[in-house]
Amino acid sequence: MKKYLVFPFVLLMLFGLFHDDAFAQEEKDAAAALAIDMVGPNEQGFITSELVQYIFEQTKGISLPRFAREQIEAGTEVNRDDLQAGDVVFFQGSSLMSGIYIGNGRFVIVTSEGISERNMETSDYWSGIYVGASRYTEEDFTVDDPAAEFALESVGENSEDFITSEFVQYVFDNIKNISLPRHAADQWLLGESIEKENLQAGDVVFFQGTFLMSGIYIDNGRFVIVTSDGISERNLETSDYWSGIYIGAKRYSAENIDPEPSDNDIVEQARALIGSPYSRDGEDPETGFNTGSLVHYVFKEVTGSWLSKRPAGLYDAGEKISQDELQPGDLVFFEGSEGLISGIYTGDRQFIIATSSGVLERHLDHHTYFAERYEGAVRYSNELLEKSNPDTYADHENPIIQEAMKYMGTPYLMTGSTLDAFDCSFFIQTVFREAINVYLPRISYKQWEVGETILEAGTDIDSIELDHHIRPGDVLYFSGTWQEGISHTAIYLGDDHIVHATGEEGETTISYMNEYWKAHFTGVKRFDDLTIQYDNGAVFEAYNLLGTEYNLGGASPEQGFDTGGLVQYVYKKGLNIDLPRYGNQQWEEGTEISADEIERGDLMFFEGSSLIPAVYIGNNQIIVATQSSGVAIVDLTTSSYWPPRYVGSRTYERPQEKNIEAQLAEDYNGEGYEGTSAEFIQHLFEEGSGMTLPATIEMLRQYGEKIHIEELERGDLLFFAGEDGGDAAELAALYLGEGRFATVIDGKVDIREMNTDEYWINRLLEGRRITE
Repeated sequence: MKKYLVFPFVLLMLFGLFHDDAFAQEEKDAAAALAIDMVGPNEQGFITSELVQYIFEQTKGISLPRFAREQIEAGTEVNRDDLQAGDVVFFQGSSLMSGIYIGNGRFVIVTSEGISERNMETSDYWSGIYVGASRYTEEDFTVDDPAAEFALESVGENSEDFITSEFVQYVFDNIKNISLPRHAADQWLLGESIEKENLQAGDVVFFQGTFLMSGIYIDNGRFVIVTSDGISERNLETSDYWSGIYIGAKRYSAENIDPEPSDNDIVEQARALIGSPYSRDGEDPETGFNTGSLVHYVFKEVTGSWLSKRPAGLYDAGEKISQDELQPGDLVFFEGSEGLISGIYTGDRQFIIATSSGVLERHLDHHTYFAERYEGAVRYSNELLEKSNPDTYADHENPIIQEAMKYMGTPYLMTGSTLDAFDCSFFIQTVFREAINVYLPRISYKQWEVGETILEAGTDIDSIELDHHIRPGDVLYFSGTWQEGISHTAIYLGDDHIVHATGEEGETTISYMNEYWKAHFTGVKRFDDLTIQYDNGAVFEAYNLLGTEYNLGGASPEQGFDTGGLVQYVYKKGLNIDLPRYGNQQWEEGTEISADEIERGDLMFFEGSSLIPAVYIGNNQIIVATQSSGVAIVDLTTSSYWPPRYVGSRTYERPQEKNIEAQLAEDYNGEGYEGTSAEFIQHLFEEGSGMTLPATIEMLRQYGEKIHIEELERGDLLFFAGEDGGDAAELAALYLGEGRFATVIDGKVDIREMNTDEYWINRLLEGRRITE
């Protein structure tokens, strides 16, 4: 009987030994001990992994991920035979579950009954769904980057309502004193790109969801990111979702948060403007930019070219390219709320654009607004840029083009008639007057009525090569731009480019003949033949008086002029013809001629309160003293006031010139002469009075009698020293009266004024009078 009592006793002893050993393990491991203490009701509402997370944070200061699927990837994998109290065991139910092992197959886990103790050795259910175990130590969770460490400590409730990128911005600002942008798409533009296999703690990882998201990498695939659950720890390696939307990572330091310098000057200039304010009407860093004016400013500063300020104009004029062909300095376009908007491509799918928040750098893919609205891209080659650069035309062979370039940038003003601001027709009028002495009507549709028609109205401009039919300096007219009929005009530069004062650009600028201008094209005029000729003294003198104010009773530049006074003055000074003072009296003298017979310098008479005389200057134009504009040019082709009042015309014979040589000199004014000034004097006297004079200054200076300067009369000779002074004469001239003289300068007969020019007064040596 005794021997049968021994076996149970031994079993009890062995059970006691194992039981004591199990409790010894539990007592040695704080996590297991706390787990046993918590067995009972699940008052906190833990899921299985949250209980494990809580116990490790409380007992070991180890922050485990919230979910079992991420916990199983952390720490060191443990075989079932090597399990120790405090290890975490995992079970695969409808979702992965985790519990804390406490010894001898026992573990604590959250069940439907609460926080429960279960046993893998005795339960077929738990044994059947067991999938593995992990052991965690502080070394497994040591993070050597302060941003990553701070991010881990922040896991939990998102009390600040951060979006993903705001959390990243907050961490870097507070921990590393690095100021990152607020939005993930902007964060993506900065820093050093990192391959997935080279990720380190503190790197920023990016994911493409509905919007670009960013988080802070920890290690072993783990990262911290804002989710709907709060500030959460997730794992790239165990989550198909996060792995599937991962797009890359960046590493930030104080040295690399600014973009790498570009060798493209356009890009660098654009980057220098980042932060400039947005302004719908702004055109510079102080007033701000819109998308078009930003491009215009950058290219003008770097290349000198005047590109359009309108994105649609920029798109039309450039060379179309695909996204795959984009290079730094190209332009990219997007559909905005009111039409195209434009940006400058900087490389790596990035571009700079003026946004409502100011000038910023954006990404073609990661900034959803732009990615969804991309329209296309263009490139401006050096050849294209030259066509929009005023310097290209500064020395143009056509004086009209040269003159037009002087007004680049002048503000546009509808009906503006000063050089401070003007409209398209005033621009044309001014350029032709200053360049080739052509006086055009003030209004564009009236300009269309004069000159030579090169392309008729209605010409199909799309069916021809403009450069084969017109030339630089011709004037293009457009209809229906802002009103019916001809409403705009521009000067052709060649290669489908024009210069004009345009309200769309707000200034005088160079534009490409895009579809808009082709659609409104009317025709082309040429005005070269309308240049005023000065071969008549009355025309010359009248032209010099343009702009003199009207004054009833006036008959001199100092007093101003009325109609009769102007005619009397210019006939006397220019032709040496003494006319009566008033128009009615002037009509009575001279010879009546028909309109077909009229020549430059003849007088035309018009009906008014009394007869109004005017000097005909050619091209169906007159110079007349008007009450509204003073001495002015009137175009009879376009005027509705003057032609109905036309009465008739008169011509006046010039009295026999006592000094025919002086008249000949005036007639030669402006013509080329290849000889010396002395040879010119010799020629005048041979042609005029038949006298033969020497052809050298030295010999010519010995002819006639020397006279005092105050005794000079029309037809006397003048002798001038060289610029270095001295007594030797280097220039001979013929005196024309009233301080004027004619000589040869730079191969051309030129009339100069001596009385008001100290240059000539200081060089004058003597005067001589030639007698037969």
